[in-house]
Formats: sequence, structure tokens, C-alpha cells
Amino acid sequence: MSFESRIDRFCKAHPGAPREDILATRLLFRTARLLHERIDRALAPFSLNMSQYLVLSMLAADEGEPSSPSEVGATLDATRTQMTRILDALQTQGLIRRRASEQDRRSLELELTAAGRRMVEKAAPAVHAAYVRVWAFVGPQDRAVTTAGLKQLHAGLESEPS
Repeated sequence: MSFESRIDRFCKAHPGAPREDILATRLLFRTARLLHERIDRALAPFSLNMSQYLVLSMLAADEGEPSSPSEVGATLDATRTQMTRILDALQTQGLIRRRASEQDRRSLELELTAAGRRMVEKAAPAVHAAYVRVWAFVGPQDRAVTTAGLKQLHAGLESEPS
């Protein structure tokens, strides 16, 4: 039985259930999981996962500006524990360096190593190709509408108190 059929069954048993909202939410979660898997698969030849790649690409974009683990974690929606794990793996691979902040010795700053910069240059085309492949299922016009809707949903959820 498909997940949509299960939603229909649930809504039949609970007449007040907002079927379309439930369906949209479940599709969003399922699609996010599939997108994550596709990007991870594209990065596998580089021994990276999506979170690691995003850290590297953010540090590459911020080159020359200090980036703290907490700032990067906030952008990635990662917990401190998750960030520690991601950064440990990248440092072990020699792709990033952690160093004490020049402004505040109690704080850490992250920087790409030369190997990290080379990795971004090698991995980026594979990630970009994966993005193009997955979004090919949605035409340019529908992609623009989808992006606008996702931005609106995101802004609404961020502005609403938890």
C-alpha cells in the first residue's frame, strides 16, 4: 500500500485531518531524504557526505573571513554534536584546520587547507550534476514556483515562535 493510500485511510478515520497538508508535509520529508541520498551518492567517490561537502563549500565561499563552528552549524541546521563529528572527520582527512581565534582565544575558527580547496574543486562538479539531474524532474517554471513556495514556508516557520 502506498503512503498516500495510508494517508487517505487515516483521514477517513479522522475526518478533521487536513489531508493535503499531511500529504504535502510527508512528500517534503520523503523528497528531502531522497535528495540527501542522491547528493551523498554523488559524493561517495570523494569519501564525503553532503554535510561535510557543505562545510567545505561554505568555508571556500568564506575564504579569508573567519568562520566559527557555531556559525557553520547554524547555517547547516546541525547540532554541536553533529558539527563536532563533521569537523573531526574533515580534520582527520586533512581538509580543514581548527585554530584559536585571533579576536577571542576561547573561540575556534575554521579554515580550509590546500587539500580542502582541491577537494571542493574536484567534488563540486559532481554535486552540481546531481542537482541538475534531480531538478530535471521539475521544469524551470515549476522549479521557480516550488522554490518560491518553499521560501515562503521556510520564512513562515522561522518567524513563528516554537
